[in-house]
Amino acid sequence: MAKLTLLVFTIATLLALASAHKTIVTTVLEEDDTTNPSSQQCGQQLQGQQLRQCQNHLQQPESLFPFPQQQQQTLQQCCQELRNVNPQCQCNAVKKIFGEVQQQQEQQGGIFGGIFGPMQTQRLKQRAENIPNQCNLQTGRQCRVRTSGQCRQEVQGRQFNRCQRYLDQQTGSGYGSNPDQEREQCCQELRNVEVECQCEAMKEVFNQGMQQQGQHQQPQIQRAVEDLMNRCNLEVQQCRISSGMF
Repeated sequence: MAKLTLLVFTIATLLALASAHKTIVTTVLEEDDTTNPSSQQCGQQLQGQQLRQCQNHLQQPESLFPFPQQQQQTLQQCCQELRNVNPQCQCNAVKKIFGEVQQQQEQQGGIFGGIFGPMQTQRLKQRAENIPNQCNLQTGRQCRVRTSGQCRQEVQGRQFNRCQRYLDQQTGSGYGSNPDQEREQCCQELRNVEVECQCEAMKEVFNQGMQQQGQHQQPQIQRAVEDLMNRCNLEVQQCRISSGMF
């Protein structure tokens, strides 16, 4: 009887400890969630921050750089820029830098006017993803970035219905709704896209608007889409919406 009582007591104790452990883990996770800034808050913090040292670091061609110590110096300056960002937004900052540098290189034809192809894109991607480790940043998760090609595949065909309703209002094709409310709902659609893909998302919004409203509305649609970068507090600050895209 004594052995049975001891066994019951032991099982009850183990169950109590397991329950307490589960409660502690759940509480910690919930507290972490409440301290994580939203994508909108990160966008507000990163908007206006050029992070030029990090851009310079990514733009430097490693094979052509004659002074390794100088390259290390630009990396440390980049690290300092990122440490000035909320730790929960640091991965978004890396994504923002990568997206802008990639777009610049594609428009300029690569470093020093060379060809910016898939190999260069992958190398740039690797360098960007290495920054958090090189800077000893505590991002809390592995920071992965998407190339423009991956972003195009992700957003192509995705329906940005709220943004299309907003464009309808801006071109005079839609009526009856609050413009500010429609714009904010469009902004939320864009914020739901990964930072480095937001420019491709805006291009997709432009293309869908052109398909729905026609070529004659092109100037108004282009202005409205480009204006969303500032009005939505998006992290992306450089996004060229070309009339030749459609």
